[in-house]
Amino acid sequence: MRKSVMLIASLAITLVAAGATTTSAKAKVTTKTTTQTSSKKSPTTDKTKAKPEVKPAQIVQTYDVDQPLPYHLKAGYVYTSSTLQKQLGNVKTLGTTTWYVTGAAKIDRTAQGSGYSKFYQVKSGNGAQTGWVWNGNLQPISEGTFNIAMKNSDYFNKQNVISMGDSITRGYDGYETLDGLGYPTWLSRYLNTNVNNAGYNGAYLVSTEDAFTTGDLTATVNATNFKNYGVATIAYGTNDYGHTDSTLEAIQDTLAQNIQKMQSQNKNLIIYGILPLTRYDKYGANSDEVIAQGGYSINQLRDAEAEVYKRYNIPYLDWRSVDPNLITDSNYKSRLWDERLHPSAKTYQLMGRDVAKFMIDNFPKDRIPKKTTTKSKTSTTKKTTTKKTAAKSNTKTAATVTKSSKK
Repeated sequence: MRKSVMLIASLAITLVAAGATTTSAKAKVTTKTTTQTSSKKSPTTDKTKAKPEVKPAQIVQTYDVDQPLPYHLKAGYVYTSSTLQKQLGNVKTLGTTTWYVTGAAKIDRTAQGSGYSKFYQVKSGNGAQTGWVWNGNLQPISEGTFNIAMKNSDYFNKQNVISMGDSITRGYDGYETLDGLGYPTWLSRYLNTNVNNAGYNGAYLVSTEDAFTTGDLTATVNATNFKNYGVATIAYGTNDYGHTDSTLEAIQDTLAQNIQKMQSQNKNLIIYGILPLTRYDKYGANSDEVIAQGGYSINQLRDAEAEVYKRYNIPYLDWRSVDPNLITDSNYKSRLWDERLHPSAKTYQLMGRDVAKFMIDNFPKDRIPKKTTTKSKTSTTKKTTTKKTAAKSNTKTAATVTKSSKK
């Protein structure tokens, strides 16, 4: 009897063990099946994501580019190379980048389903990016919606600006006037406001019998109604140094008289002075310490103008301190297009950036638009709403208590 019972128990244990083994095996099979199914789907997914290959375009003709000029992207794409197979970015990602045209070519796009097109080779203003753009997608920086406004440029909202000066204000490069590419145009972009470029090629600070133009400081001031402007910049003196025998005393007197007239017309007018750039007149010589026919050097001219601006509490931009590396003995041949006095298109952008930043940094503190008014009103409204809500809540609570007490 005992043996029978033991035999039955042994048989039961064997069956249980066999069942466990079977279940484990099934689990393993199930796991393997799942893994195999997953791995089979991957290749199909990869094939769906694969993009068709873009065939390379071919350059068929190249063109010479004189001076790199600035543009911005108004539509389309910038490609990484002339084969036009890969995009560097589009107008959404590169719309605020300044592009300088460094080369041009006719490109055959037949392999890509198109025809012949003219493309520009471009380089970003900071030199970090290069690419190729269809010429129709580029626009001069003086046109279109090219927003590169600096921080706090809103100080100049509704403030018309007039920039007075000589050929360097006008945008002359020593060979031709770069219309719409002088530093005043960059001011309009960096300050996001209207700027009237009143610069005049060859203009003087002091008019003489032998040296004068209709764009001299006094003539320009007499012809301008400063009630129409909120801001004015003055940048003269380099032609007085290079071409006349006007004395520093005459320069200071003329500058002071014109400042007084400008302020008498518009007592709220904000004025900025801009001192002359370094010149390289004879055989590449730096003129900062060279005495000219008027009996003074460029540095002495700068100091004399600075004294007048200080007298009238007018901020003045001195390149020696604001941007001493703008024009130096080592870079003037590339920064000055005529290698003597007049900036290149790229240098005009650098000047515009410096002048705009200086104007923002030296904007009269008592004239800075208040930005806290709207926030204060919003805060007050919120507090009032909170009080009303609390009052309603208290009323409801009181009503609830009354009803409870009645019950």
